[in-house]
Amino acid sequence: MSPATSAAAVSVPGVIIRQPPSTPRPFTAARRLPSGTARPLQATTVPRRLPVTAAAGPGYLPGSEFYKVEAIIRPWRVPHVSSGLLEMGIRGVTVSDVRGVGAQGGSTERHGGSEFSEDKFIAKVKMEIVVCKEQVEAVIDKIIEKARTGEIGDGKIFLIPVSDVVRIRTGERGKEAERMTGGMSDRLSSVVSIS
Repeated sequence: MSPATSAAAVSVPGVIIRQPPSTPRPFTAARRLPSGTARPLQATTVPRRLPVTAAAGPGYLPGSEFYKVEAIIRPWRVPHVSSGLLEMGIRGVTVSDVRGVGAQGGSTERHGGSEFSEDKFIAKVKMEIVVCKEQVEAVIDKIIEKARTGEIGDGKIFLIPVSDVVRIRTGERGKEAERMTGGMSDRLSSVVSIS
C-alpha cells in the first residue's frame, strides 16, 4: 500500500482511530479517572456553520420565508402589545394562557401597587404571530416596546422558522395565505356608506 492510499492512524493510549488522509483529524482527548487510568473520550469534530448573510439578518435561515414569533409576557401587558401590533397592521395573533417559571422563579409579582405570589408557576400569556421574514424585526421591536416594564418577569421572545402557511378556507399557500385579507374589517371597508 502506498502512503497516499493508506489510512492514517492516530493513537491515544488504549484507542486507535483510523481515518483517510484527506479528512481533517478530529480532536481526541483522554480523561483521567480517580484510579489514575486514562479513559478515552469520544472523538469529535467541530460542526460547520452555515454562513449568515447580512441581508438575511441575525440567525435567519436562508430557506425560510416565514417565522413564528412567540412572546411570553405578563397578562396585563397583552392589550398594550396587541394594540401596538394592530397599529403596525399585524392582525393575526394567537393568545394562550400559560404558566411557567423563568428567571423570576415563582417570586412575588407586582401589579397595580399590590404584590401577589404563586406557589411555583407564574401565570403568563403566550402570543404567537406568524409573519414574513421582512416583518420579524419590526414585530420583535414592537413587542419589546409595549411589554417591557423593566423588572424581572417581563418575559421572553422566541423565533421559530415556519416552512409554509396554508389558508384552510381557500387552500392558498405562502404569502397569499399569510396576508390577513378577506376578514371582517375588509368586508366593512368595502361597504359604502350613504348619508
